[in-house]
Amino acid sequence: MFESADPDPTRPARVQAPGPSRVVLGVDPGLTRCGWGVVAREDGALVPVADGTITTPTDVDTGERLCRLHDALDEIVTRHRPDSVAMEQVLFNRNVRTGMTTGQACGVALLCLARHGLAANSYTPTQVKSAVTGWGSADKDQVRVAVARLLGMDRPPPADAADALALALCHFTTERHTGATRAAGAETGAAGTRFRAAVDAALARERRTG
Repeated sequence: MFESADPDPTRPARVQAPGPSRVVLGVDPGLTRCGWGVVAREDGALVPVADGTITTPTDVDTGERLCRLHDALDEIVTRHRPDSVAMEQVLFNRNVRTGMTTGQACGVALLCLARHGLAANSYTPTQVKSAVTGWGSADKDQVRVAVARLLGMDRPPPADAADALALALCHFTTERHTGATRAAGAETGAAGTRFRAAVDAALARERRTG
């Protein structure tokens, strides 16, 4: 099953993202709880479209849980028709069992996306946190508050959905940064500069520690 929250699309967004309209789906993979969030770019602003959490019961066979996860993701992709997908990169986990189930959930998500002709853009937790808060070590509550502020939401979304929305925001930010880099001398304003600097710092830290 999955819970969904559809914010008022007429509410003005707080983040400006110059460029053509796009729809990005963020996915925070997990077998027990898989967060998802859809963000659209409309008239140069980012607005929240929908978000929620897919849950699967722990008292059924793993294969059945993976099937339920696939079907729920398939319904979300079919309904919202994203142009791009951002997914959290699965990193080494000291808890082998948790790492395995997260990897399985990630594989199912990738399969579902491939069947829709989509490929996932992977981002590390540090990259995502830096993109939405400016700090790669932000905690979950800080991410929730930042996401709500950036998207003009009335209240912070639940943790799993917030992580997914943050992934979508990170993709928009990285995409904008890439486009600005290709356009020599392009000016994007102070807010965009802060976002790009945060993403660059996160990438540099990942290279040093990778």
